Amino acid sequence: MEYFQLFQPIFDAFDSQVALIDREGKIIALNQAWKNNSINSGFSKNTSIGDNYLNVCKTIVGSEAELARKIATEIKAIARSEKTESRLNHNSENFKLENPLVIHIKQVKQDNWFGVLIIQENMTKQMQTEISLRSVVEGTAAVTGKDFFYSLVYHLTCALSVSYAFVTECLEKTSPERVCTLAFWCKEDFGENFEYAIANTPCEQVIAGISCHYPRKLRTIFPLDHDLAKLNAESYVGVPLVNSSGTILGHLVVIDERPMEDGSTELSILKIFAARATAELERQKAERQLAYDALYDRLTDLPNRNLLSNHLNRALEKYRRDPNRKFAVFFLDLNRFKYVNDSLGHKSGDLLLVGIAQRLKTCLRASDILARLGGDEFAILLEDIQTLCEATKLAERIQQSLKSPFHLGIHEVFTSVSIGIAFSEPEINSSEDLLRNADIAMYKAKALGITNYELFDESLHTQVANRLSLETDFHHSLDRGEFRLHYQPIVSLVDGRVAGFEALSRWKHPQRGYVSPGEFITLAEETGMIIPLGWWVLQEVCYQLKEWQLQFNNFNLTIAVNISQKQFSQPNLIDSLIQILQTTGLEPQSLQLEITESLLMQDVKTTMETLRQLKVLGCGLHLDDFGTGYSSLSYLHSLPIDSLKIDRSFVQAIDSKGNNSEIVEAIVMMAKSLGLKVIAEGIETKAQLAKLQTLQCLYGQGYLFSKPLNPNSLFNWLVTRLS
Repeated sequence: MEYFQLFQPIFDAFDSQVALIDREGKIIALNQAWKNNSINSGFSKNTSIGDNYLNVCKTIVGSEAELARKIATEIKAIARSEKTESRLNHNSENFKLENPLVIHIKQVKQDNWFGVLIIQENMTKQMQTEISLRSVVEGTAAVTGKDFFYSLVYHLTCALSVSYAFVTECLEKTSPERVCTLAFWCKEDFGENFEYAIANTPCEQVIAGISCHYPRKLRTIFPLDHDLAKLNAESYVGVPLVNSSGTILGHLVVIDERPMEDGSTELSILKIFAARATAELERQKAERQLAYDALYDRLTDLPNRNLLSNHLNRALEKYRRDPNRKFAVFFLDLNRFKYVNDSLGHKSGDLLLVGIAQRLKTCLRASDILARLGGDEFAILLEDIQTLCEATKLAERIQQSLKSPFHLGIHEVFTSVSIGIAFSEPEINSSEDLLRNADIAMYKAKALGITNYELFDESLHTQVANRLSLETDFHHSLDRGEFRLHYQPIVSLVDGRVAGFEALSRWKHPQRGYVSPGEFITLAEETGMIIPLGWWVLQEVCYQLKEWQLQFNNFNLTIAVNISQKQFSQPNLIDSLIQILQTTGLEPQSLQLEITESLLMQDVKTTMETLRQLKVLGCGLHLDDFGTGYSSLSYLHSLPIDSLKIDRSFVQAIDSKGNNSEIVEAIVMMAKSLGLKVIAEGIETKAQLAKLQTLQCLYGQGYLFSKPLNPNSLFNWLVTRLS
């Protein structure tokens, strides 16, 4: 007996009723909860230490008699070691108790002593909690947005029978720290939302991340919180709204004018719904951020292109109603901004953009609109001007303001801008037209000198403007991810199997849609963009082909890529190719490089040496568009090439009867004599295919098999073809 008395403090710490009996049924120990219990009659309050629990069970009468007999039976079974534990649930066992119980009976062994532990749990509180939870869940399940918070606080007050409930959001950049309510239930109706400082309030610890409950004497604990006195508050429960990254977004609170029993039930329920409230708050914050991002630049907090367009459209409407309300649009582009990013890093580049924005603001009136269009481009809307002089004076102020250096950490940077200015004109129809005109003028200014500004002149030829605009967009196209790769299958004309693909570059202009290769390839050559574009294409196609080889378990598939004269002339061509092949894991023989006849005429000696190095590397070499260029047969036999590609114009000349095939036939025969494969381009009809097969042309491509497809479409085409 004395041994078990050592455990009495532990037993007394349990809220559940605990009893310990020996195998004969004698009660060894009872905890305080059992002694205090007055809810359940018979086997609970009539037992005491020293009694025989089994005999007490026999004396129970009334509605508890059946449960008492069941308990006695289970105890005897455990005492005889027929089982080691048992659980009795009033719901499943159909016992009709006023207050539901779950009773656990478990075998206990200690040294040579053997006994039975009985634990009785009153389930009334748990059931009440479940009912409360269900009512709040049902009340808020189908509600989102601001209505969710209103529905939540209303249903919490109903479920928990409290006077007040509110949910808050933390206000950013406030000192002292403040919160604002998103919904507030005040006894019988919704109260007006309000904000308050959390210092010296029960919310202070909650916003610090600690769930708190004060069941009674709330105003005594927080005498400096005068709002509690206004609410006649006696008890409080609050939980923080913490997102997945650990940031406190706000808190959920219930307050009552009466004391609570202990606040634990309310605390548990609030914790459950705090998670839902946090998710809703994060969703709304994300929506607000998306709305902000749609109109503002996150780096500089300036209006972005969308918001500027709105302002420009309104200015146009005013101008149409009253031609005296003239305005001007400035397009500004930083000079040598790329050098800052490349030498000092993008963080310094961002600091420079922020500094530029701040400095530009100092040159403007309060009514002027400054926007960041993206990258290093800014725009200004200057309204209610009377003369061109006002605009040019602003341009000069801007240029003057930028002469002072920018301090980016330990670095000092000088920069300038090129400015294009477009004015309101009757023929202007949209904000896009205004920005385009200012953009064209800006590029004219940039061409004339890095610190110039230029006015848009309608006499500028439309073609020049379009060309300039296209060139401007092309400079950014690769960085903005506007280039796509399409692939056209190359098919064996002998057995119809897919031998490989030709990669074709496509530029999807954000406004003009797909630009024809004839336009952008020439532009790429003239601007030097053909080199980075070419390396991007090689990298992408090697990754793509390797993926298809693995997906279809076919490592014989090849990819053909056109290589430009400028890229071919790069001194690091071979090393860069090796690096790409090693990075992507593609075997060299899977890569087929297509060169043109015109390329061969550029520095023949160097070209031949480069071709030999490519051959040693293992790459295949195709002579593209054969027959349309110089066609110098004198050195064709000495070229280390593998294949000739017959230009589509010769293939498409073959009519429905197979006529007009003389040139194709001559090319095929010549290729055979040189030991070269032939690939016919532009096959579109069955007659053309039949003629090429008759001529024993080995490979072909064209719309008869498939048009050039994007990777997803081509994958589906391959799956269908293979199946």
